[in-house]
Amino acid sequence: MFSGQGSQYFHMGRELYEQESVFHENMRQLDVVFQKATGKSIIGYMYDEHRLKSDDFSDLFYTHPAIFMIEVALAQMVIEKGIHPDAVMGASLGEYAAGAVAGVFRPEDALEGLIDQVQLLEKFSQPGGMMAILASPSLYDEVPILHHHAQLAAVNNESHFVIAAHQEGLNTVERYLCLKEITYLRLPVTVPFHSTHIEMAGEAIQTRLAQISYQSPRIPFYSSVTGKKQDHLTAAYFWDVLRKPIQFGKALTEAVEHGAVFIDLGPSGTLANVAKAHYRQRTDLSIFHILSPFTDNAKALEGVYNQVAPSR
Repeated sequence: MFSGQGSQYFHMGRELYEQESVFHENMRQLDVVFQKATGKSIIGYMYDEHRLKSDDFSDLFYTHPAIFMIEVALAQMVIEKGIHPDAVMGASLGEYAAGAVAGVFRPEDALEGLIDQVQLLEKFSQPGGMMAILASPSLYDEVPILHHHAQLAAVNNESHFVIAAHQEGLNTVERYLCLKEITYLRLPVTVPFHSTHIEMAGEAIQTRLAQISYQSPRIPFYSSVTGKKQDHLTAAYFWDVLRKPIQFGKALTEAVEHGAVFIDLGPSGTLANVAKAHYRQRTDLSIFHILSPFTDNAKALEGVYNQVAPSR
């Protein structure tokens, strides 16, 4: 599983970058692509000793490619360790990482496209942000302040949804949530993805995405756009990944009938938490994450390997 915008933080994956050669080399190779395109370094910026994990990391110029790089490098590392995926799924930007791992496109081509995508989003889309709300998604339809001032961006489970809006809309919703003592979290995102606020960038982004060569997924690819397995992926689809609401819960339901192992390869373990909440009545599933700003990532990796790799 691969998460999207909002899951990033400075120094994500640094422990593994220093200790795991496959992860290090994949990050380095993708950073070379970023450097050639921009003259900057994701690794140099993200692992700057003067920055704290808690510092604001919301500059789309760095976060968009950084999340993709971390997830692809992490996937290559666990595959090298013998943990081979039977399927992939992502949420939002994470679908690009899922596509790279499934062989839909070359990681380098996708990364170059994402770099250009940032410029197009900043040029054409309206500024704003996103907010996660820990309540029933029905709240969005029931409360006029929410659906008048924001758009439904994602439904993760029956008690977790995400909205997108311009800054004034987010401020209005935030005041309401505070008044009603409803738990929420503003995501470190400066673009209101999955809303009409980015539609003006659609034509330019699809034109750029059309320059990438697409192949059929080599392993099953479960979509958070349709909630189903996708066998044919196109430039138009990967625009929908950014524009349409995320249906990650539907993808989870579609992907699993019997026992399974889920491994969250995002920076923060957010999708592992979503999956645990989604499947809280199931006892035949194992759900893991590796990276987190709060835990020992090397120990988490060792734990996953010890529990999963022998059975693979």
